Amino acid sequence: MRPYVFVIALFVIYLVLALQLGRVQILEHDKYQKLADRQHYKRVEIPAHRGSILDRSGKILAHSIETHSIYANPQEIEDKASVSEKLASALGLDVSRIQKVLDKDKKFVWIKRDVGKKEVQAVEELDLAGVDIQQEGRRSYPCGKLLSQVLGFVDVDGKGLEGLELAFDRELTGRPGYKVVNRDGKQRVIFKTENPCIPPVNGDNIVLTVDLALQYILEEELDKVFEHRKPLSATAIAMDPATGEILALSSRPTFDPNFFTLSSADQRRNRAITDSYEPGSVIKPLVVSGVLQQGLISSKEVIFCHNGVYQIGRRTLRDVHPYGNLTVEEIVVNSSNIGMSKVAAKSGDKGMYEALRLFDLGRPTGINLPGEAGGMLRHYKKWTSYSGASIAMGYEVTATPLQMITAYCAIANGGTLLKPKIITATVDGGDGATKKLSERAPGRQILARDVAAGVMTPVLTRVVDEGTGKSAAVEGYKVAGKTGTAKRIDTTAKGYGNAGYVSSFIGYAPADKPRICVLVMVNKPSGGAYYGGTVAAPVVGEILRRSLNHMESIAGLSDGSGINKKTI
Repeated sequence: MRPYVFVIALFVIYLVLALQLGRVQILEHDKYQKLADRQHYKRVEIPAHRGSILDRSGKILAHSIETHSIYANPQEIEDKASVSEKLASALGLDVSRIQKVLDKDKKFVWIKRDVGKKEVQAVEELDLAGVDIQQEGRRSYPCGKLLSQVLGFVDVDGKGLEGLELAFDRELTGRPGYKVVNRDGKQRVIFKTENPCIPPVNGDNIVLTVDLALQYILEEELDKVFEHRKPLSATAIAMDPATGEILALSSRPTFDPNFFTLSSADQRRNRAITDSYEPGSVIKPLVVSGVLQQGLISSKEVIFCHNGVYQIGRRTLRDVHPYGNLTVEEIVVNSSNIGMSKVAAKSGDKGMYEALRLFDLGRPTGINLPGEAGGMLRHYKKWTSYSGASIAMGYEVTATPLQMITAYCAIANGGTLLKPKIITATVDGGDGATKKLSERAPGRQILARDVAAGVMTPVLTRVVDEGTGKSAAVEGYKVAGKTGTAKRIDTTAKGYGNAGYVSSFIGYAPADKPRICVLVMVNKPSGGAYYGGTVAAPVVGEILRRSLNHMESIAGLSDGSGINKKTI
């Protein structure tokens, strides 16, 4: 009897095993196959290379350097204490910190980002199950602080946070690929060539209109005035009047994007496009050219300027120097506030408003940079009885430095208002094909050439030759430009109080065939000097002189203008 019991029991055991095997291999085959695949195969992401940002001649302004990071899957690590000790020794980290990370109920945790070659080699030699190395790209800015507020920066994961890195994050990022690798029982990687592999698509390169040499010149001169005058801030822009291309742009204070975590929001702000200010007298050429264009006055019309003191209602206007009769042209040359108030009265509020709207004041320029402000130009129906005179002198209206230099470029190039450009093309990260950005309309003719080149450029040349902008003169070149000295609004008191001044100058050269227009704006200079002709004009003059000499040195003379007809 006992042998039969043994045989029956053995049969039952085999039957149960067979049924269990059938369940596993047939009924739950897919479940266990997926489990086995997860254990023996691993999908490894191949990161895309983030595109570079280049200046107009191909010099690198921002690029990604290959680096590596250590990560782990805590669920694949059995002895976490031992692994923590080994990794701490190899990577120079605190054991308790690694232990805390590995104790998380996750399948992916970072151990250390951006590690050196020696650390990579040390981790590879440990050959720890559940610990792996991933190739990444660390963003580098070879020129340090140069153009930093335009370039912006990325976070540790390579995502753009500010500037062009943010505005063109999608184009720069690309698309990651992946590969499938085999793993043995100890989770060690075994590469097999027949496994699936999808290559990454690298990000596009972005080509700027900026000239690195001119950028260096502009920033060096901006540093000098920032250190000498110790203002709250300062901004400088260089632009090609013929194309609207930004050749250089910067603000102070500034920062190094390689170490952006050490900077403040104030240092990172691109003041050329984010900060609106009351421009003061630099607005006078815009007002005059606008009302001339409308035929509301004549450039030779004589206006009595009341010998330096003029009463408008309860307000008393004063000029720095007393003037009697001045033509409209001479009012600009001598920057007469009284004369401008009379121009405003002759033009009327509607005429004044439409004159400035010709230059798109009150609207963003549409440049490809994040955070651009539009300034403020209220509709003339909301003006008071004093607004016309105030606006004619550069008050009750605000504009960004970029809006102001764009408006001056319209005068410099003969009357065409252009949209400022800082991106010229993208280079495909895959096939290397260069793609021009979609071209907009070729500008809008807002002034007759007789007004812009025939009247206003000669007037602005006189400002530098004999007026308030003499310190912007450049030997060998005719410079046209205008000074501005505007009171700052006192936020702690009603009105302007003693909040200081904004000193500015905008100039272009050579006056008859302009190749470069430069703006310098200094916000609340200290040390006693505050006139635009004293603080900002010399800086513009030096930027123009050095920039024109640089252009001449690389292009050679082609005519009397001192600059080659080729693009910079």
